[in-house]
Amino acid sequence: MEIYDFSNSDYSNRNGFYGGAAGDKDGIVIDGEPWIAKYPKSNEGMAKNDKLSKNSQTPLSEYIGSHIYEILGYPVHKTLLGIRKNYLVVACKDFCDDKTRLLEMRTLKNIHIAEMRQNFNVDLHETDDDHLVNLNELFVHFELNPEISKIDGVAERFWNQVVIDGLIGNNDRNNGNWGILSCDDKRELAPIFDNGASFYPKKSTLAIEQILKLPEAEQARNNANVQEPFTIDGEHHLNYRSMLALTKSEIPAVQAELLNNAVIKNSELVESRLPQIINFVKSIPCLHNGYEVISESRREYYLKSFITRFTDVLQKRSLELLK
Repeated sequence: MEIYDFSNSDYSNRNGFYGGAAGDKDGIVIDGEPWIAKYPKSNEGMAKNDKLSKNSQTPLSEYIGSHIYEILGYPVHKTLLGIRKNYLVVACKDFCDDKTRLLEMRTLKNIHIAEMRQNFNVDLHETDDDHLVNLNELFVHFELNPEISKIDGVAERFWNQVVIDGLIGNNDRNNGNWGILSCDDKRELAPIFDNGASFYPKKSTLAIEQILKLPEAEQARNNANVQEPFTIDGEHHLNYRSMLALTKSEIPAVQAELLNNAVIKNSELVESRLPQIINFVKSIPCLHNGYEVISESRREYYLKSFITRFTDVLQKRSLELLK
């Protein structure tokens, strides 16, 4: 794979428009098109011990998580790894332009809340970016919110993201990290984006090395226990295993069926593409011109955690459903 030099990339006319809390961003031009260069977020002030790295690994996480989605055939934003201002950064192609804008799910949810409360007598709340998404409230929007219900495949996309995000350890798929593209009267699902929370980007190399020294059973148990950004009671986070095990006694029957379909489909898909995913992660160089890209221990940890969540959680749940 290629590591690019973005040092001389010009700023785009969209520079300064990009928000988010994961780190600084530059709007840059690559081959005449607008891209977003994302920098690692500093953990200084948080790193009171050796478990947190000085700078997060979010550029690497964004790149790996996005490419796994791409290998699996999902529509995902394009990403490149490179160097800019003496940092390893990830460049993400801007899929918006002067006519096309991104409407995040939290925005779509908030547009018709008052109307839905009145017309359908449902208990809904305005959603901020608090990283805890109430599933039952989200499903009401899928069914009744006119801004969301008319988008083809929105519920299917949600469940596919749940399954794959769990595999890559992305616990930040809140309502600000997915949505639709709006251009004139046309609306469609946006490419999958914002995968920078994949594979625990705040963990230091030392912390990872310590994890790899644990007994295999303990490593497997920890790797499978990914906390999800979702709740069904409004208070407690579900983990990956409990999320995939939801039934029609806990969520609407139509959503339970979509979840089960996503589990079975993606289990088969990942199994068929697993060698390609492994080869991709192994192709990432440890160093580039003196800059660390990925340590061997981090590479081992990423692959081991992904494979564990696949075999011990996703594949196991799929086999249960197929009995």
